[in-house]
Amino acid sequence: MYKMFEDFFDSNNIEIRGRISASDCKLVYPHLMPEGIKSVVVWLLPYYTGPHPDRNISLYAVSKDYHSFAKELGNRLVETAKKAFPDGEFYCFCDTSPIDEVGAAISAGLGVVGRNGLLINEKYGSYVFIGSVLTTLEMECEKPKERKNCLGCGKCVSSCEFLAGKKSYCHSSLTQQKNVTDEELAEIRSKKIRWGCDLCQEVCPMNKDVPQTPVSFFYEDMREYLTPEDVENMSKAEFSERAYCWRGKKTMIRNLS
Repeated sequence: MYKMFEDFFDSNNIEIRGRISASDCKLVYPHLMPEGIKSVVVWLLPYYTGPHPDRNISLYAVSKDYHSFAKELGNRLVETAKKAFPDGEFYCFCDTSPIDEVGAAISAGLGVVGRNGLLINEKYGSYVFIGSVLTTLEMECEKPKERKNCLGCGKCVSSCEFLAGKKSYCHSSLTQQKNVTDEELAEIRSKKIRWGCDLCQEVCPMNKDVPQTPVSFFYEDMREYLTPEDVENMSKAEFSERAYCWRGKKTMIRNLS
């Protein structure tokens, strides 16, 4: 059965994947867990398209919203799997999985966890999104890999006041808040990156010289630098394709002003 998944992922340039038993997964949203799940396929979606030194938004937001690609890929995967195995049920997730995606990826041998809490893959570093396929069919799964940590150099911690315990929030979270104080807004505008943050990733030695993603979706309509006017002039359809659309135009315009 797993050969079908491998062929599908190969045809879509998804090269990093693994499989584990559902019993080896930690549930984080039990109410979202479909009944009868026995096996889980975990896959990584690399998104790095280059350093974009002039950007004022996080690297993941330079491209169009990855959720749309993951959803489209997942729908095609379910359709392919159902044709091959009509007796099974298949469910695809990316960011909304009922299981601990980072833990599942580590158990599947796809990377280690950094001190910033991010999954770090040997090839693509931490510039990856995690997807999962849950199925009611039982497949031969690999023994869970031992949980390993990063190099432990501490550069991410020393570069980030949140990770160092000096602040109660990270800059990325702050930029995504709908309501902020005048002091917090001043802090947002004092930084070059006005949506998200890449600091702990940029200083990580395990992210040095990582290759760019082979997934063509991420090169479509890249926007690395935004002005308030750019956001204001986006049509509803254009804005809906961006990773920051969920928070609305007002928040983006506020941050960029």
